[in-house]
Amino acid sequence: MGSLLRELNDLIESEIDLYNKFIFLLQKQWDAISNYSLDSLKEIVAKKEIRVQQMQQLEKKRSALMERIARLRGVPEKDLTLKKIVQTTVNPIRVQLSQSRETLLSQITTINKLHEAIKGLMDHSSLSLKKSMAFVHSKSEEASAPYHPDGKLVDANLQGRMLNFSA
Repeated sequence: MGSLLRELNDLIESEIDLYNKFIFLLQKQWDAISNYSLDSLKEIVAKKEIRVQQMQQLEKKRSALMERIARLRGVPEKDLTLKKIVQTTVNPIRVQLSQSRETLLSQITTINKLHEAIKGLMDHSSLSLKKSMAFVHSKSEEASAPYHPDGKLVDANLQGRMLNFSA
């Protein structure tokens, strides 16, 4: 059982490392959006997708390991959580598992906050872009319109010449 718990702790440490890299990418994404840098944003999104795939692979490994631990303990897998393992284990690895659990929870909170902040920034940026486009469009139409908003004809510098064709 001790070796399985050490393996679980190693997996969680790998997840912690990966989450730190993901948090860094989220911070870079914020910068790219706030600087309206589409090229940087595309690059960051591609890197994020790779990290997400890596996180999913680690999560599958952790789930399989938790299943093995549950079988050895004789409890249903759905009832076995990291918190319960920490509470019911007398192995010295328990302290490390507890610290790793707290770190993971903190990272998940940070990721959720960053996602919400990025979503808000993107909403704000897209609204700002829409308003800018509407303003530019209205000024363009106003400049080319032959009438003022009050219906009067715009004074135009039109030049005219009369030609005499009766000669």
